[in-house]
Amino acid sequence: MSPLRKISWVALCTRLFGWPFLALSFCVSAAESPGALTIIVKDQYTDRPLSDVQIILKERETASSQTIESNEQGRIVIEQLDPGLYSLNLSKDGFASLYEPSVRVVTRKNIKLEFELKQQAIEVVVVRGQQANALASSTYLDREALRGSVGGGADPLLSLDGLPGLASASEFASFSVRGRGPRDNLIFVDDFPFDKAVHFDATLGEEEDVGGGGRFSIFAPNVISGADFSPGGWGPAYGGRAASLLKLEVADGNPSPSASFRYDLAGYELGYDGPAGLSKDATMLLSARRLDFGALFETIEELDIGEPVLRDVIVKSVIPINQQHTFEILLMDTHEDYTRGVTHVFASPNFEDAALQDSEQDSDLYGLTLRSLIGEQAVWNNKVYYRKSDKLSSEGEAFPDQVPAGSPASSFPVRENIITIGEKETEFGWRSDFETRNQWGMFSAGVRVTQVALDYTTVLDGDWNRFVYDEDDFRPDPEQRFIVLTPENINSSVHQKETNYAGYIDQIFEFADWDFTSGFRVERDGFADESFVSPRFSVNWQPSKSVRYFATAGLFHQSPRYLELAANEENDLKTEKITHSSIGFKYFPTNDWSVLTEAYYQSLDRLVVDLDRASGTFANIGDGSSYGVDIVVNGTIFEGLYASATYSYNDAVVDRNDGRGDVAAEFSREHVATVGLTWEINDNWKLAGRYKYLSGRPDDEFIIHEDVLGQGQPLRYSKEIIERNVGRKSGSGLLNVRIDYRRAFGAIDLTAFLDVINVTAASSSDDSEFDYRRGVIVKDDSEAEPLIGLRLDYAW
Repeated sequence: MSPLRKISWVALCTRLFGWPFLALSFCVSAAESPGALTIIVKDQYTDRPLSDVQIILKERETASSQTIESNEQGRIVIEQLDPGLYSLNLSKDGFASLYEPSVRVVTRKNIKLEFELKQQAIEVVVVRGQQANALASSTYLDREALRGSVGGGADPLLSLDGLPGLASASEFASFSVRGRGPRDNLIFVDDFPFDKAVHFDATLGEEEDVGGGGRFSIFAPNVISGADFSPGGWGPAYGGRAASLLKLEVADGNPSPSASFRYDLAGYELGYDGPAGLSKDATMLLSARRLDFGALFETIEELDIGEPVLRDVIVKSVIPINQQHTFEILLMDTHEDYTRGVTHVFASPNFEDAALQDSEQDSDLYGLTLRSLIGEQAVWNNKVYYRKSDKLSSEGEAFPDQVPAGSPASSFPVRENIITIGEKETEFGWRSDFETRNQWGMFSAGVRVTQVALDYTTVLDGDWNRFVYDEDDFRPDPEQRFIVLTPENINSSVHQKETNYAGYIDQIFEFADWDFTSGFRVERDGFADESFVSPRFSVNWQPSKSVRYFATAGLFHQSPRYLELAANEENDLKTEKITHSSIGFKYFPTNDWSVLTEAYYQSLDRLVVDLDRASGTFANIGDGSSYGVDIVVNGTIFEGLYASATYSYNDAVVDRNDGRGDVAAEFSREHVATVGLTWEINDNWKLAGRYKYLSGRPDDEFIIHEDVLGQGQPLRYSKEIIERNVGRKSGSGLLNVRIDYRRAFGAIDLTAFLDVINVTAASSSDDSEFDYRRGVIVKDDSEAEPLIGLRLDYAW
């Protein structure tokens, strides 16, 4: 099964009840020292501070409130606040009012909150979680929403579950959007491109593992201050992938210093958040964590999975130079390794997984940002960065059926490192963005220059029989019921350095309650060896405060994956072309409720499809389409009780031009629906639940052949796929429940949560593998998955 598959609920519960400290914490009470808030308010377009903003701060527990105004620097510090939950209302003439329903004050800590107000002719109230790009169905999740999301556990990317068009099928951080795959998503961290945001994105292994898109994000739960997600239709500033755009913001340090220690069943995290000591207002955030799932699996006696270990270090410092210039430093250092040896094969039920695997990856990002305010209206951002990744993966095989039953693992014949793939990447980049208000509205322009060097190698150590294949994969004898990978067909190496260029302009034309946006992106992709222009358009009409209509259109290009380029030296791949259009509206029946509906259509051209497993060849011969509708309902039932519901319909088809016509896209799901409730019971307790239904992914038609190696050879079965992506696997429904507890004990602030994914242990037919020793399809067992965490904060 998957090397990081589901683990035992019973064993984890046993482990949980061994936490005497946590159990004691629930029974102890102590007086809490006051905290503080530092509120900064800026103009959303010009990034200038806004003075005289009226701020109403209301305490949830006592219903008491106070009104203050921001000063000339757009700043206000509110001290001597009782720890607990508060709400904020921000208003200023000529701007849309902003409402933040849930802000937590923490004992002895001064927490910085930044808000952006948008100039608005119509008087509207915007909930902070809805303040992202108003031209499409984008969604903004703040720090509190990310770290407290049901099903999110300790991973910010898991907290995206329930966003429009997004489908996440398991307890892992990878996700697909509108029928596209997990690797088609465009991810930025502090506006630096970083596609290595998920650990254990397998290069080798079973189809489920290789296609899954990774397991756990590189971010600890308190590191990300905000996530801006768009399922399509974004502007020309972004390109390279076309499924969705996810912009993650690493949190700044707070004005007051604090240290944290977080522990869960797999490991620990250390953190610092506060002044950097470099200048008066300079701040720093430091997060370092290590998770050893191998030790956890051994403790709970899940001995066949393997030993995955990860480490992440993230440092961010914000250094104001003066009122016009701010300097930022971002450092990310991540490491992972995974080992699965013969002892893990020995523990596998019926030896159904006999793979020997070893992988290791180091991935780093070092980025510098200079943010400058130019004149009265303009903002100029310059970013330089260096990114590197070094990954080495190998796979071998054990043969437990070649020794007598009951033999120890040490006696199993093994063939180690049959195939080894090295993936080295280095990237230097410069990104420059300029935006200013003009007589028509808002103008923005920018350039991107990147130099990427690849050093990819694939080495096969002798012929290797593989027992899952497509009927049109190469076999020297058509009657042969398996394929053989050979060094002459598989071995390859790519050593290539290319410089990519991109530039864009974008203009928003504002006319009363109408906004029109027109722009284009000009790009040179060195690896695809082509240049192209990508126009983007959008329109936004808000005739009243209760409804907004929008439409988007544009051309998007998706660069070929480096691994597909390197799989065979003959692979000459171009960019995929996606023509996108959408139309929708957002309706506000009251200030507490909103309903968003967006319909979209995408034309897919020059899709990269695999031609032959036996030689690793790919080509741009696919085409297809994707259309559907997303509906999102968000609201407040009463203060502290929030509801959400989403529904997404998608019909995505692909024609591989192999004579079989249109078939369902590999990651498409016709229906995805969620219903969620979050109840902040009081200052200490929060309860949340979400039910999710997902249609099954496309299925394959196949034939299982017996004794394919012939007389005198070990018994082997093979799975010949005769048609891909026909029919559907059965759908599944999952219920997730989360409980959060928070309380101060003297100088220590304690946060604990229990987040249970798939409470009812509902089964899913998506994950299955072929056991070629027994000739059976092995389905992954479904169990409830508890994610447990304990965090201690100390502020001074």
